[in-house]
Amino acid sequence: MLYTLYSNNTKMNITMKNLFVFNIVRKLSILLLLFVALSLGSCSKSDPEGPINKPDTEEQTDQFNQGKDQVVINHEFRGAWLTTVMGLDWPSTSQSPSNQQAALKKYIQNIKDLNCNVVIMQVCCNMEAYWNSSILPWAAQLTGVQGKDPGYDPLEIAISTAHSLGLELHAWINPLRCSGVSTSRAANHPYNIHPEWAQQYGNTYYWDPGNPEVADFLGEIVTELFTNYDIDGLHIDDFFYPDGLKDDPKTWDDSGLYALYGSSKSLTQWRESNINRVVKTLHSKTHEIKPNAIFGVSPAGRMELTKYLYADPEQWIAEGSVDYLAPQIYWPHSHSFAGFRKVLNSWQEVTYSSGLDKAVPIIPGLAAYRLGESGFENMSEFYDQVADTREVKYGRGNIWFRSAHISAGTFYNYMKKNIYPYSSLIPKLSSGILSATPTINAPYISLNDKQIQWDKIDGANRYAVYELSKEKTSASGKVTWRANLVTSGDFTTYRGKSGKNYVVIAINGKDYSQTSNVVYIN
Repeated sequence: MLYTLYSNNTKMNITMKNLFVFNIVRKLSILLLLFVALSLGSCSKSDPEGPINKPDTEEQTDQFNQGKDQVVINHEFRGAWLTTVMGLDWPSTSQSPSNQQAALKKYIQNIKDLNCNVVIMQVCCNMEAYWNSSILPWAAQLTGVQGKDPGYDPLEIAISTAHSLGLELHAWINPLRCSGVSTSRAANHPYNIHPEWAQQYGNTYYWDPGNPEVADFLGEIVTELFTNYDIDGLHIDDFFYPDGLKDDPKTWDDSGLYALYGSSKSLTQWRESNINRVVKTLHSKTHEIKPNAIFGVSPAGRMELTKYLYADPEQWIAEGSVDYLAPQIYWPHSHSFAGFRKVLNSWQEVTYSSGLDKAVPIIPGLAAYRLGESGFENMSEFYDQVADTREVKYGRGNIWFRSAHISAGTFYNYMKKNIYPYSSLIPKLSSGILSATPTINAPYISLNDKQIQWDKIDGANRYAVYELSKEKTSASGKVTWRANLVTSGDFTTYRGKSGKNYVVIAINGKDYSQTSNVVYIN
């Protein structure tokens, strides 16, 4: 501390007593400055509690403390919607089949390069197929003519490309959108075969979910997909009853079906139960044919908007008919009544209301297409949304809408560097299970020079190596280390870097062991 004895160049009047006091203060000040200088020379910046006694252990401040530190591994679902309706992402009708295939592969490669791990490909909208279907006609967007064979199978190519890159491929369908009223339909379009199943609303035909045959037919589509293709999951979005119908319920003439099947329910309750039946059918078929696959729904961003479409996510959770929810939270933090964190918290409450045994993960959809709009002027808004998702108890990742908006330019570069600098394994999401006791043991790792090594684990077919980075330090000095995935494979050795801490987990499908012990490489 400095004591000023001169002010405005005028000497202060000091008595002998004051000089005596001054000399004492001056000596104390010199001693204090010497102590501070010595302390700064001997203390590590990462050790706020005091100096390190042994200079030769200074680097150990970067070493994991087995006694009090902790490792955090976040397995994240990092998806991207690949939209085919109107060719928004893909395909372009003007392209040749070979160029369409190249563009499809490029999109999937971009998704991989961004350290995402799931491609959610729209394979059925308006009851047209992007696969070789015996139930639905080929999509018109492929060739310009509905029902015309494009000469290749887009879904098969997407699956093989994704799997070769270590990604999952989930089939995204719009189950109740049937056809545009003025659309030129192929002879085998299901509307031409069963027009009695459909209702017209505006310029679109929709399947009426009040007819039980509709759910059965949708089950046949899902059966064909999972039987003939190695897809990893099924996904639907928020096209339930048409938007606006609830304002004028009688514009949808389902009175006959209501009389047959409505029982004692109100019209609203009955229509919600019809959507529940569709969701339950799709979930059941998914797990019946491929038990390890997952089924998820992407409802409208706010619960009020979802209910407006006669959809009831709380009931899906209670019935165990959904493996995850991906609400489309397409608003910035600054929004006056639908700020991102506020809406995210409201979905968190939905999982709480059903009890821990029925809770499902939340994987919010993010509006990449809105970059540059009000509230989305900076990429930091998306960084903050991902950070918020990681903080909520049941947050398990995000899905980006849509692939074209994250695949190039500013978004691509920022996302790769700041949001997903490391890759991630996909969390286990099945039948509402958020976590389960590992079925395989954790490896024990040791060092041979800089070579990390471990023995094979029974039941494991792969291993993942993580490099640790400091995330935060508590007031007590306990350090939380984030585990960053650096590689995975069927090997049992890895050469690390000096000054880094590492852990390894064993893998069998989506069964992951606990973390190994931590090793530090000098």
